[in-house]
Amino acid sequence: MPIGAADPDRMTPEQRAVHDRIAAGPRGGVPRPFLAMLDSPGLAHAIQGIGAALRFSGALADDLREIAILAAAGAFGSGYEWGYHEPIARRAGVSEAAIAAARAGDVSSLGGGDIAAAIITVCHRAVRNRRVPREALALISTRLGRAAATEVVAIAGYYPMLALFLDAANLDHPIPAAGDGRGASPVQDD
Repeated sequence: MPIGAADPDRMTPEQRAVHDRIAAGPRGGVPRPFLAMLDSPGLAHAIQGIGAALRFSGALADDLREIAILAAAGAFGSGYEWGYHEPIARRAGVSEAAIAAARAGDVSSLGGGDIAAAIITVCHRAVRNRRVPREALALISTRLGRAAATEVVAIAGYYPMLALFLDAANLDHPIPAAGDGRGASPVQDD
């Protein structure tokens, strides 16, 4: 591992303290992205706090949050994030059409006024083009409120950041092809 700390027995006291705080939180463990950050324990703690706010106390409904996460993971190409969040999305009731659209960024099958299409559009374009499409963001804001629209933008930045840490620590992999059944199955989520 070029960066990070995966073995709790080899962590510094500061790394172990942050590791244990993350493990005791709502995730119930320490996901790979946070292991990759533990060379900077304060940073790992701060970044995981943002994720906890988005995942466990945000304004977005579970299904819409997971669509945004999948879209960000799909646009970035993070197999770890995709593999973990795809089953969560399914449990939250996300349709197969929305999952496929989140993977590819093609929302044509969802319809122009569909809120999932707007979320996917914002996340894919933000990650790939580094720009937020104003019309799609305005639709999210109008339909779901400004707090939810803000969270979609945050997810579009947050999950690619996690994916960069995963890549830097050699903990990520490509997203499996649709339908091949080889999604990742990490022990803890993020």
